[in-house]
Amino acid sequence: MPAFFIGRQPIFDRDLNLHAYELLFRDGKQNFNLDDLDQDTATSQVITTAFTDIGLEKLIGDKLAFVNVTHKFLTNPDLLPMQPEQVVLEVLENVIIDEDVVEGVKELKKRGFKIALDDFIYSEAYEAILPYVNMVKLDITQIAQDEWGSQIEQLRKYDCELLAEKVETAEEYELLKKLDIDFFQGFFFARPKVVSGTRIASNKLALLQVLAKVNDPTAGIDDLQELLSREVGLSVKALNFVNSAASGLNRKVDSIREAIIYLGRNKIKNWVTLSIMASVDGKPEALMTTGLVRAKFCELLAAKAELEGPDSYFTVGLFSVLDSLMDAELADVLEPMAIPDEMRDALLNHQGVKGRTLAYAIEFEQGNFGYGDEHGFSGLNADVVSDLYFEAMLWADDSTQEL
Repeated sequence: MPAFFIGRQPIFDRDLNLHAYELLFRDGKQNFNLDDLDQDTATSQVITTAFTDIGLEKLIGDKLAFVNVTHKFLTNPDLLPMQPEQVVLEVLENVIIDEDVVEGVKELKKRGFKIALDDFIYSEAYEAILPYVNMVKLDITQIAQDEWGSQIEQLRKYDCELLAEKVETAEEYELLKKLDIDFFQGFFFARPKVVSGTRIASNKLALLQVLAKVNDPTAGIDDLQELLSREVGLSVKALNFVNSAASGLNRKVDSIREAIIYLGRNKIKNWVTLSIMASVDGKPEALMTTGLVRAKFCELLAAKAELEGPDSYFTVGLFSVLDSLMDAELADVLEPMAIPDEMRDALLNHQGVKGRTLAYAIEFEQGNFGYGDEHGFSGLNADVVSDLYFEAMLWADDSTQEL
């Protein structure tokens, strides 16, 4: 069976609420080059995978799905078999806006589909289609920053929402908010670059102290039991988790100590960590999901590659989003935490086997699927890695619901 790769990149509204996912296809070839991709095939695969093989509900829940479409699909609306309620069709930037495309867009609008223009840079060619567009996605890396305002102002005369994509810094995000951008997409929301001098809030310092203790490699079962027993909310959550489908147990347990012993110190430690992290206020749920997918993918990669201690790879993946959750530099977040030096090096510098695993997971997550050899995973073929990532996605979605 051919491998499939499908990514979900979150799209947020101005309040950082999860609005939608863009669904992305990659074929997993080594030295993959997007310029060589047959985009008609890519669109076909995304539609087949998302709407048939997996099911849209499993992939995105009740959110919107953004799907890239080519000239062929725009001029042949019957090729799109899905219902329009949850779908936004993105007109790729290399689609020539001819008369057939305009007529196809009109027909798709009549059928109830929302239309977006991807990687938009204004030209007169778009005048014929802009009146029918629901959203324009501005690739801010392709527009000079001093031209953002004029480009946005030019689009205000059309009845469409604006999305800024490839947002990578806090400064860009704040400037675009002031320019009244409606939606945002980019690596900033997964790995924010925090302005120098940002201080960690006192409530987050307390959270870090708990995280430091639970992830102390010298902490034993008694320490974990004491930590959980002191926090009533965590105790209830722990027992609920242990007795839920996500834990994989086949019987009920009724004590914290029994749960720790039955599941094992590392699994309980990881659960407590992600449970505490999930309680951080003011952060989009999709950020936690990103951390969970990355953590589980690192663990599954390590297990499949027969690396020692796959549980520790889960922790590395999960901690890699701590800077985003704490609004601080990762080095500052990790400083008070009693974690092994190799884990610290893996997180900060992608050094060692754990660091290479994390680097590969991040490359894969961002759609660069041809870097397995560089990170020491040449023995895992495309089918295997694709299955592992999909397994991590499903596990993360289930765990988020449990938490």
